[in-house]
Amino acid sequence: MIKQLFFFTFILMSFIGFSQCDVNTQQAPFLADPAGSYDMHIIDNEVSLFLQAGFDTLTAFPTAFEGAVWDAVVGVRIPNDTSFVYDLGSGDQLFEDVQINNIGINSVIVTESTNGMTILPSGFSWDCVGGDGSSNCNWAGGDYGCIRFGFDSPIAPGYAGAYRLTVKLDVSATYSFAGIPIPIELVEETLLNYYVLVISDEQNASFSEIINVREFSLIGTFPNPANDNFTVQYGNRSSEDISVKLYDILGNVLLNESHESMPGYNEVQFDASNLSSGIYTVSVSNSAQQMIKRIVIE
Repeated sequence: MIKQLFFFTFILMSFIGFSQCDVNTQQAPFLADPAGSYDMHIIDNEVSLFLQAGFDTLTAFPTAFEGAVWDAVVGVRIPNDTSFVYDLGSGDQLFEDVQINNIGINSVIVTESTNGMTILPSGFSWDCVGGDGSSNCNWAGGDYGCIRFGFDSPIAPGYAGAYRLTVKLDVSATYSFAGIPIPIELVEETLLNYYVLVISDEQNASFSEIINVREFSLIGTFPNPANDNFTVQYGNRSSEDISVKLYDILGNVLLNESHESMPGYNEVQFDASNLSSGIYTVSVSNSAQQMIKRIVIE
């Protein structure tokens, strides 16, 4: 499902290896994806990095690899009130200004995968820091906390695939109607169902695009042709400064930006609203290599 932001906010920080679940009480009020994550689709049991209309936009964690440990840490900021759809007995209704009493993780399940598996890979687990600082997965309205998903031991062979995760949430809230408090208790399954755990064995052809981003490589630009904006997709094996430039047909540099790349998949977004229609060249380079690709601006 396309991301829904009206309920509560997650800020994600991902690392390969063990990460601490540190609470950030200064995090921004909106969702921010982790460094190294990327948007993708699962279409016909295949991963697609080229976004298309009509398919769910999912967010993949940085790729995990069999034989290695992996984790991703999610910072949680719970609002004091929210709006959501709930059935009090007469059909679904939109309730606004609902006061949040408590939110907790009920469970994490696999709702879709590219390898047909319907259960979480062996060794996958999560732990949390709650609003009171304890090791639980419960937060009151206004609380900050964090969740750590991951594998503390090397991922066993046989689990290569992309797993769409749904985090089921236990929600306790109160809705006031004509001054009368109405308790609401539900298990919410639609708010956090767009994250994807990608595990590669480096030999699975269906993950060739994902695997290739471990090398310095220009994956592509989308959309192409583009109108108001476009995204440059590239992969890299390490963290380093990358230069991204846009040239017109005469070789003039129209855009010149420096970005710190992360290991794995990277994206750079450009505003093309002021560019004239025509053919342009995108250049992505590090200290040793340069890659170019054509893009059409309509």
